[in-house]
Amino acid sequence: MRFVVILFVALLTGCGYHTPGSSDAWVGGDARILYIQLFENQTTEPYLDNYMTDALVAELSRSRLVALTEDQALADVQLVGEVKDFVSSALAYGTADQITEYRATMNVSVRLLRKGTNEVLWQQHLQRSEDYLATVNKSRELEGQSLAAQQVSKRLAEDIYSSLLNNF
Repeated sequence: MRFVVILFVALLTGCGYHTPGSSDAWVGGDARILYIQLFENQTTEPYLDNYMTDALVAELSRSRLVALTEDQALADVQLVGEVKDFVSSALAYGTADQITEYRATMNVSVRLLRKGTNEVLWQQHLQRSEDYLATVNKSRELEGQSLAAQQVSKRLAEDIYSSLLNNF
């Protein structure tokens, strides 16, 4: 049993796995209080700004490196972003040349700004896609597109969080 425990600990430390702690760093440096501004939606597709902002708040709220605030005046840094583009395009066709699957693709731009000076500490442009099925019922197809947009937002939020950590 003792050998198994030692082997397990050796594997965890050998692969570089660790939980976030005080030794981790992020692109904000010593800034610890973060305000996330509602994303700007530069597309004609509704709710993308809410999907992105909500997904990012959910992702960053689990971080031990920063504390989120709803009061912009209390923040050390501010995360601002724009949904630049959202396209839903046909991905697969059936035997009767009807569309059977779509791909939803979203492009976002994100910046981390220092409070007061608006100095850009970090910025990135990201893109993610998600596939969804076409249906005869247009209402269900739009629901599929909406769910795909929400899933893309969640994945983009994960990408943003990973990029903000410069130790990983």
